[in-house]
Amino acid sequence: MNLWEYYSVLGVRQGASDDEIKKAYRRKAMEYHPDRNHSEGAQEVFVKITEAYEYLTSHPHGRNITEEEVRRNYQAWVDYRQAEARKRAEAYSRTTYQAFKKSPLYQSTTVIDGTMVFLGLGLAVTVILMTVFGYTYRHRMAIGPQEEPSVSLAVITLTIGVLYLVISIFYLSAWLAQEKKRKEGKDVTQNKDQEPV
Repeated sequence: MNLWEYYSVLGVRQGASDDEIKKAYRRKAMEYHPDRNHSEGAQEVFVKITEAYEYLTSHPHGRNITEEEVRRNYQAWVDYRQAEARKRAEAYSRTTYQAFKKSPLYQSTTVIDGTMVFLGLGLAVTVILMTVFGYTYRHRMAIGPQEEPSVSLAVITLTIGVLYLVISIFYLSAWLAQEKKRKEGKDVTQNKDQEPV
């Protein structure tokens, strides 16, 4: 396969971002892994999409490079990486889907969406604040013991809010690490582009 066929087999546009490539691979791997898809040819499709994913995530496809550089890089890929990627893909196709999901290759397709991280943080803080203010407001407004707010319900709701906040903070730290890694990758690529020839 050539560079454009790699995009095609994953079902992404040419020049797709790394996140788009990861999402497309994860979707296709789930669909075509031989442990899940028993149709004839599923293993070969799985091998092709895995080969395409490994090539596109290791190749400087996003840079503005000349056609000659593309050919030279592609030939180097054919000589070494393509055979290695195919060998690994064939090995993954012989495992169960559950084992494949634990592999470093599949784990590398994880993408953390920053919008969802901040939405989760906002929701957690809202639950905590609404629980505290709601309890104190109901407590002040209660005329008799029958109208008193439930302490146990407030504790349970507050606990859920705090747990959700802790989980959201873990996701935030993972998202920040992912963004830092992406920025460092862009900086390295830009520095290589600016090096004198």
